[in-house]
Amino acid sequence: MRKQIGVTKYWLSQTIGLLALTLFVCCYLIVTPSFAQTKVPLLFGENRNEKGELNPIPERFTSIFAAIEKDHNIQFSLQIYPWNRAVKIASTEGGLIFGLSLTPERAEIFRFSEPVVYQYLWLVTRADQQFPFNTIEDLKGKTIGVVRGSKYGGEFDRLKNVLFKTDDDIDAYGPRLKKLQNRRIDAMIFASPLTNHKEVEALIKTIKIPQENETDLSAHQVTRFSVLPIPVLKDGIRFALLKGKNDKLISDIDRTLSKLSKLNAKQKGRKRDQ
Repeated sequence: MRKQIGVTKYWLSQTIGLLALTLFVCCYLIVTPSFAQTKVPLLFGENRNEKGELNPIPERFTSIFAAIEKDHNIQFSLQIYPWNRAVKIASTEGGLIFGLSLTPERAEIFRFSEPVVYQYLWLVTRADQQFPFNTIEDLKGKTIGVVRGSKYGGEFDRLKNVLFKTDDDIDAYGPRLKKLQNRRIDAMIFASPLTNHKEVEALIKTIKIPQENETDLSAHQVTRFSVLPIPVLKDGIRFALLKGKNDKLISDIDRTLSKLSKLNAKQKGRKRDQ
């Protein structure tokens, strides 16, 4: 009997000890934070709809941000500004920026990542005011609607307001389509990852144009838009940081982009084999 009592006390003490240890570990996991991620401010240009509301960041970008964060134990802290202001902050204060096009002038001060995605810059016109476009020279005498502060390639930027005029506006398609509808501009630049101009036309049909009255509404109903078949530019969208600020960060980003590119190539290969 005493032996049984002793065994019972032994197992009871072991059980209590195990419960105490489990409770301690649970409390430790709750109270003690995991290894802290390094927070990295990331400048991003705002994009607003026709009501002036911020559009959500496209999933094709956020998924890449998440992959970089996971690979390098960092956490992006998004800082969303009008594009011109975001570029100015990156140029003067040295913050990491996403969405910057590589130009000769910018290459002198920024270190760029490899392209994250490619955007095609399409020319949108009224359907009844199309014109032939093969080279920048075909824009002679035209007025082209662009996003204020954006760059569209060395040749386009060099010849704007020389060979042709630009109309700078906010990064919202609705107001610029309205200018096109009212013949205040001859064409506007429309950035899209889509590679077929007819698919871009279909997308443009879904964009709401701000209307002030019934006359505006009826005008919109009869206005059709066309996308010219040849894009102005195939533009690589990249991360960028002032040279010498944090070269390792750009190298880390490039490693993740390379890995994602290889995974994407494998997936495409598997789909072709199926």
